[in-house]
Amino acid sequence: MSSATTRPSTRPKTRPGGGGAAGGTVPRRRRATVLVLAGTVLAVALALTAVLALAGNPSGGTSPAGAAGADASAPAERVLGIRPADVVTTVAGEPVTGAEVLRAARALRAEVISEFTGRDLGPGFWERVQDGVTPAARLRERAVDAAALDKARRTWAREAGLLADVSERGFQRELAAENRRRAEAARAGRPVPGVPSYDEYTYAQVRAAELDSALSKLYAHGLDLSERRLREQYARAAVPGAPPFEQARENVRRQIVLQEYERALRARAATDPSEPRAAASPRPSSGP
Repeated sequence: MSSATTRPSTRPKTRPGGGGAAGGTVPRRRRATVLVLAGTVLAVALALTAVLALAGNPSGGTSPAGAAGADASAPAERVLGIRPADVVTTVAGEPVTGAEVLRAARALRAEVISEFTGRDLGPGFWERVQDGVTPAARLRERAVDAAALDKARRTWAREAGLLADVSERGFQRELAAENRRRAEAARAGRPVPGVPSYDEYTYAQVRAAELDSALSKLYAHGLDLSERRLREQYARAAVPGAPPFEQARENVRRQIVLQEYERALRARAATDPSEPRAAASPRPSSGP
């Protein structure tokens, strides 16, 4: 074939002025239009996402609405929409933090779930209304109450000189120190009652029991524990077959002390500033 032979051109034809359909400025206009539309859609989507996020939770944290699609095994943070650093309420001027409420919620969740038995435990479990309440609302109410009660216990213990720091940070320091003490004892071959180390849930229960025991003994000093009151309490509480009063006297005394102590502790745990706080000690006894 001669070198002069030419092949058909594969280059697209253009119209005068670059306005051809196959080339020129039309493809560029289309590309620009597509880019503009894509940018607009992206901007609208981002704006809508921001609006929805703010509407769901103005503080910017985990929204309680997350519980709507949560199953029974969902973490407490998602169910309650509480973050550890949040201040949920205050007791005697001391903050009750999200970390304290969440710890209580994790300890109470199985109890709350059991109250809603016979229901689907799958997605949406925490937000299904039963008898006018949802499991999420029930869990939050009980967890806040339990955390407030513990804060009242710790502030009372501070007043009594049994505790220096009532904050969550103070609790975590206590836990770490107790576990170090147990580890050192184990290395030295010294017997340590209980477990080798505590998780925060077990330690919270153990520490609460220790403080209750110490505070109730202090509180008992100002109670009326006269013979007459003990006998009156025994007469109210005794059931057929109960041991005689002389054998039951110490148990009756403990019952009165615990009832009065728990009443005082719950009064202190009131989160409404308008509610009265119990005094650190009861009025002096009028009995012997």
